[in-house]
Amino acid sequence: MSILQLLLLILAVFSGWPIGLFIASKTKEELKAGRKWFKTAIASCIVLVFASILILKGDEMLLSISAFTFMLMLFSAALKKAG
Repeated sequence: MSILQLLLLILAVFSGWPIGLFIASKTKEELKAGRKWFKTAIASCIVLVFASILILKGDEMLLSISAFTFMLMLFSAALKKAG
């Protein structure tokens, strides 16, 4: 992967937090009921990040970790907004 691709990937991953806050601001009534599911999704993302590290190699590992980290940040922002 080139430096530009890595920078764009990092930007995409860190955009999970503001996107999660935006979605949470539009769906306030679902946040309270879905709190336990957000915690389950966060735990699943953490497990999947570690599984990606153990199982995958190279660019596949990097992209997989990036996708799960994006979801982790998205769910964490929604959980923070709910609490």
